[in-house]
Amino acid sequence: VLPASPEEGKLLKKKYVVFNFNGTIAELKGFELKRRGELELVKIFQSQVFEHFLAGDTLNECYSAVGAIANQWLDVLDEQGTSMDDEELLELISERKTISKTVEDYEGRKSTSLTTAARLADFLGADMVRDKGLNCN
Repeated sequence: VLPASPEEGKLLKKKYVVFNFNGTIAELKGFELKRRGELELVKIFQSQVFEHFLAGDTLNECYSAVGAIANQWLDVLDEQGTSMDDEELLELISERKTISKTVEDYEGRKSTSLTTAARLADFLGADMVRDKGLNCN
């Protein structure tokens, strides 16, 4: 139901969910739901899919329940979030990262957090981004 890799034809090891007999999650490996800094939209989608993964008594009923969740989020993407408040939409699509070193220590690298830091420095001054532990949203 959920791809094991962002690239077609490539599989990643250690990306799985194991359920207890009572339907609770016993183990979760490799999914964005567990990682810090991932898009909230992806985390919510995955948690809702996992909640409905054991729904129904047949495979078709399971797929139907999971498909309804997928269709709900597909509608949000197709509508480009027009059915949501701006704040709610920004929470879903914003990325949060903390830069552990100074921005200068990452010279030559590219990431959304470093781009955010550079833009903050242009706007507010280089002193605002000179310390370690910069939190970028």
